[in-house]
Amino acid sequence: MLPVEFPQKNFTFQKPTTMTDEQCSSLDVFKGNDDNGQSVIISKWMPNKEDIEAINRGEGVWLWIVGEGMPPVILDTENPFVSP
Repeated sequence: MLPVEFPQKNFTFQKPTTMTDEQCSSLDVFKGNDDNGQSVIISKWMPNKEDIEAINRGEGVWLWIVGEGMPPVILDTENPFVSP
C-alpha cells in the first residue's frame, strides 16, 4: 500500500534519517481533532493490485508501528471527512 495525498492534509511527517527511501517515505497527514475533541492524526493509503488480491484471498492487512509501544489506532475504509 502506498500513502497518498488528500485535500485535508495539513502536516507532513518526514521519514527517519536512519531509514532509506526504499524503506520509508514521508507521510502526509491531517493533524487535528475529531468530532469529540479527541486529538487525531489521519493518513490515507491506497492498495495496489497485489494488495487487493491478497486481501481478497483473506491474507488480511498488517499494521506496523515503528518504535516502542502501541498507540490506539483505527484502520478503516470510511472517509472521516465526509459525514454519513
